Amino acid sequence: MNGSSTITERDAAVAQPVPRRFRNWIVFWAVIVWCALELLTYPKDVPITSGFSEILKGFFSPEVGSYPAWVMVVLAVACVLFGVLGLVRGSKAKVMNVLLLVEGAVLAIWAVLAGGGLGAWAAGANDFSYNWALQTVVVVIAALCVWYWAAGNPERAELVTWNTHQVWRLYRANWQGMVGLGILIFFVAMALFAPFLADHALLDPNAQIRDPATGELFGPYHAPTAYYYNWFGTDQVGQSVLAQFIWSARISLMVGLLAAFMSTVLGAGIGILAGYVGGWQSEAWMRLTDAFLVIPWLPLAMVLAAAWGQNYWMIVLIIGITSWPGTARMVRSDTLRVRELQFIERAKAIGSSTGHVMKKHILPNVMPLIFANLVLVVAIAILSETTLSFLGLGDPLNFSWGTMLHYAWVNGAAGLPAWWYLLPPGIAIILVVLAFTFIGTAYDEVLDPKLRKREESTAENRFTARGEPAVAAVGGAGVGGGGGIFTPGVQTDDAMPDFNQPAGGSIRPEGGGGWVGGSIEDDEKGGE
Repeated sequence: MNGSSTITERDAAVAQPVPRRFRNWIVFWAVIVWCALELLTYPKDVPITSGFSEILKGFFSPEVGSYPAWVMVVLAVACVLFGVLGLVRGSKAKVMNVLLLVEGAVLAIWAVLAGGGLGAWAAGANDFSYNWALQTVVVVIAALCVWYWAAGNPERAELVTWNTHQVWRLYRANWQGMVGLGILIFFVAMALFAPFLADHALLDPNAQIRDPATGELFGPYHAPTAYYYNWFGTDQVGQSVLAQFIWSARISLMVGLLAAFMSTVLGAGIGILAGYVGGWQSEAWMRLTDAFLVIPWLPLAMVLAAAWGQNYWMIVLIIGITSWPGTARMVRSDTLRVRELQFIERAKAIGSSTGHVMKKHILPNVMPLIFANLVLVVAIAILSETTLSFLGLGDPLNFSWGTMLHYAWVNGAAGLPAWWYLLPPGIAIILVVLAFTFIGTAYDEVLDPKLRKREESTAENRFTARGEPAVAAVGGAGVGGGGGIFTPGVQTDDAMPDFNQPAGGSIRPEGGGGWVGGSIEDDEKGGE
């Protein structure tokens, strides 16, 4: 009976390898990514008052998908490298590796067309008429890559699905996390839909707004009125503060996210390397980290901004290379803990290389910490950009919330007081930083059983109050990852889940464990 049942389950998995919920995710996120990319590069000269037909034409404008050619070159090289490595190593998802090569070819062609052709290739993008079409093709191929990865690795896709679902269930029970998520969604939506919320032409230095009732200019530092573009009043030359506020959200959020991602990747890589390798290499990396820690970041960032130029790509680079040491030390500390676990010793005993152990065993086990830290670093990066812009070191050709505060301060808005010029960007910065802090705290609590234990004051807490059932916690990826049954509010590490069944919320138990882990079908009973 057991043998026939196992065969039936395997036949069903072969017949429908990609989990239904995972398929839905692929379609949903492909549409979301496509819409976000379209809106990010949507023409700035097509306000919502242009009419439906003009707005629709804007999505097929040459400006849509007009990125610097070097961005496509970098992505093309990355896709080709990953595709070739996957084919050489004999990955299960062979179709995905072939699609990666196709993606790289499409990106390379796009780079040539965006750069003006082979004879006159340039680093900047031009007005190639079909940028929007190539962008759509790239997004579709990327979605197919994820689809065929799941088809080649159905067990891991199933585990990812269930783990994500259980993490979301726990996250929803955290009021701080939901409040932070709501605030973040509001500002991200405002940034994406900026072309439809405020006419970009109002950011021109000579674009003063008029009272629609009388036709007269509002004038400098006019107090807020019921007129839409004067909801937040005017600045020192009579420009709409509301229009500046809406378009500034793009720069502030973009700089924060890109700089935090760069800082986290750099810090996590150095932290894992220094924590696992040890010896003189660890000492060298840690002394470099200490050097960056003791140097005051603000004077260093000011010097770099003055030397490298005042544009937002430089600001992203400056924040990224000055804010990684804290992440490096935190990840190194967790790596030192993970490398002493039993399954790491077993992996080394069977001859696994250093790179393999770090990639397949160390990284999945420290990933929850890296992710929670990334969310918190975004808040720090946004504050850093605000500080540099307030000091006059931001991009003078673009508005950010920090730039608005800089101009308000320089032009004496605080002394009038023109509170409508100071409060909107200041409150927005506070709310966004608070949102990322709430989200980071919530994820840290969800992904760390020790923090959940501290929340337990009685047999029922905010997790069990909603009747949440116990969910299986899967061990770390790789050889011998520990595991247990996680009951919200009560953590036990002495039981193993059945790896042949959909895994529950993989919430890193104390003995090691990551997002998705454990060997599928270790034995007929799922391991001991």
